[in-house]
Amino acid sequence: MRPSSLATLRRRIQLIVTLAVTLSSVAAREAPAPSTPRLRVLLVVVDGLRPDHVTPGTTPTLAAIAAGGVASLAHHSIYPTVTRVNATSLATGMFPSAHGILDNTIFLPSVDSTRTLNTGDAREMQHADSVLGGHLITAPTMHELLAARGLRSVVASAGSSGSAYLLAGAGRAPVLATDFIFPAALEASVRTRVGPPPPTGSSTTQANEWAVDALLRVGVDSLDADVGMLWLTDPDHSVHGAGLGTPVADSVIRAVDRAVARLMDGLATRGLRDLVDIIVVSDHGFSTHAGKDAPIARVLAPFRDQVVVAGSAVYLRPGHHVTRSDLVKALLASPDVGAIFTPALAGDSTRGSEEGTLPYTSARWEHARAGDVLFSANWSHARNTAGIAGWTAQGGVAGHGTTSPYDIGATFLAAGPHIKRGVRSRVPSANTDVAPTILALLGVPVPQAIDGRALREVMLDGPDPAQVAIKRQTQQATAKLAGAPTARYRVTLFTSMVGATRYLDSTITTRAR
Repeated sequence: MRPSSLATLRRRIQLIVTLAVTLSSVAAREAPAPSTPRLRVLLVVVDGLRPDHVTPGTTPTLAAIAAGGVASLAHHSIYPTVTRVNATSLATGMFPSAHGILDNTIFLPSVDSTRTLNTGDAREMQHADSVLGGHLITAPTMHELLAARGLRSVVASAGSSGSAYLLAGAGRAPVLATDFIFPAALEASVRTRVGPPPPTGSSTTQANEWAVDALLRVGVDSLDADVGMLWLTDPDHSVHGAGLGTPVADSVIRAVDRAVARLMDGLATRGLRDLVDIIVVSDHGFSTHAGKDAPIARVLAPFRDQVVVAGSAVYLRPGHHVTRSDLVKALLASPDVGAIFTPALAGDSTRGSEEGTLPYTSARWEHARAGDVLFSANWSHARNTAGIAGWTAQGGVAGHGTTSPYDIGATFLAAGPHIKRGVRSRVPSANTDVAPTILALLGVPVPQAIDGRALREVMLDGPDPAQVAIKRQTQQATAKLAGAPTARYRVTLFTSMVGATRYLDSTITTRAR
């Protein structure tokens, strides 16, 4: 689809969303809610939930969904393994190379050449989308495909306004977030049906419960959506500061499970419990961090005035003498740095343009907005004091963002009338597969150009997961380390393939003589 055509379609979709919200609000005042709502698919995103968090003792509701449906043992976050990259991949079924949201902070000189933009702020993203003529997200969204078929979708969120806005395809569906309601015509209905959002500083448990109620009372009862999306902000919000395996982490994970139970009870009350296909994912995994102040920042400190750092990406400022090669050499020399990516070498898409680097194509990051260098912090299997594996050389207590399998490894559960039962699947999948799977469950044709695949093996009429062929591949790059002529840096990238769909599993780096 041409950019001008896409922008026109998106403007029409936004007008349709606003009109539909207005009409639904009027209808809700004049007529009772339908006896059986339209809701058929529900996506629940539990921010930062590691697969090993889901246990019968800690998360009985989530464990019951897994036991009664399908649990993936090989689900992937999209790299960079951060929230808003994955929110956009969930909304589009596309990698960053197609959708253009490259990290949690992004550098868009055509919007603002003086600073990076915070994708967690919906109003900042609205402004960027306006400046870019509707092309903040540079790929069609699931919401547009649904609307073209006369199907409605809605997003309710306890997370950041930006993650909700991007999950809604940059405003291509109504947003019911604790700090952002879109369109504005919904605000009165939300306050009447749900009450005001919890004030700033309230507990995440309150925010999650409000989001559940907003989805049910407004998204289902008033807007009568076919597809509902719910974003729960823990464990991510709390575990960043408290750490993995702490009493705080255990408490918020249990609270999240109670929020899901609240949702399931709400579905049962509406006669939907056995009619709705439910998919539960996390946007990324989680690791223990080094506990010191951003060690990699020290590597880039000598270049501070000559580059722009946006998340894990580095952009060279025009008119300065520093080169991509200078940046790569500094990163190669630091043991805190893991995999390094650069644009593909001219004429060879399998190699990075700098010695020792992998090409952007390996990470599906080759967008026109891409910086000059993309890098991951290094990682190990080390366990923290609570015995939880997964450590990365990043500042702070705990988090994500790297090519570690603990950050890439994400949760996927599914259950419902069209989902297999009692299955644990070892078939690789990713957050890019969620949108095409939802489309397939609704009988909407999945575009051939979409990056993800419909997960047919989890569906009742699909193949046995044990019979799905999986291909494993590796890719390597090496470089001599400056100042140590006998020492070499080596990075190995591991991927899985299901048909033509490729998944980045992890990378490993070594520096040895």
